[in-house]
Amino acid sequence: MKQTVLTWLRGGANAEEGVQLMIRACAPSLTLRLIKANPVANRRFMVDWLCRKFGINEDYTYVSSAQAVVFSEKKPLSFREEFPFLNAPDCPAELEALASRKFAKYHAYVDLHKKLRDCTSTKQCAQVARELINNYLENRMIWDELNYYQQHHSVLGKHPIFSAFHKRKELLSLNVKQLMIRQKRLNNNIWRVQDEIKKGDKPHLELERLTRLRAYQSELAEINRLLGDE
Repeated sequence: MKQTVLTWLRGGANAEEGVQLMIRACAPSLTLRLIKANPVANRRFMVDWLCRKFGINEDYTYVSSAQAVVFSEKKPLSFREEFPFLNAPDCPAELEALASRKFAKYHAYVDLHKKLRDCTSTKQCAQVARELINNYLENRMIWDELNYYQQHHSVLGKHPIFSAFHKRKELLSLNVKQLMIRQKRLNNNIWRVQDEIKKGDKPHLELERLTRLRAYQSELAEINRLLGDE
């Protein structure tokens, strides 16, 4: 089976063939359901999952613009070797923060894989699978930011951390009354998003809602700090 996966990778990692490999590899039923819904969009997830499943350590590079996998048997570069700009004095603070977050997301990704194997109910499996996929998607956003800066020496700016940094700078320019008005509005926003997530009626929007929730909570924490509420 490992050789079959290697052949698949070297052949460009066709999305539909990847689904069949996931089935043969006994991937969790919920995971299969999610990747079957959109195999092309979940191609990278299948590559990572199958490589981890069969202990494939060879270097491969995912080319998102071409939706393909370029595969070569080379020793992978270390994180700092792959993104040397992180050591440069002009590296944006947001990217330095994302680099640290990348490692946290990786360890969470590994832990969630273990939890998925130990699930004892369908509900628990669904929850862990959602967390796993959300974690994976944010991890990919971080890679996109780092790869873009590597190629263009300018920020892509799509990860929510850029908005968070901008808002922190903006908050420093507000007076106490303005901060209190914003604090009240954020509390309302947080309540509303938490209510949307609790309903669980739109799982395809969960990542977007969780991203908004974290952004609101982060901004509120900063306002509370400035107001001396914490």
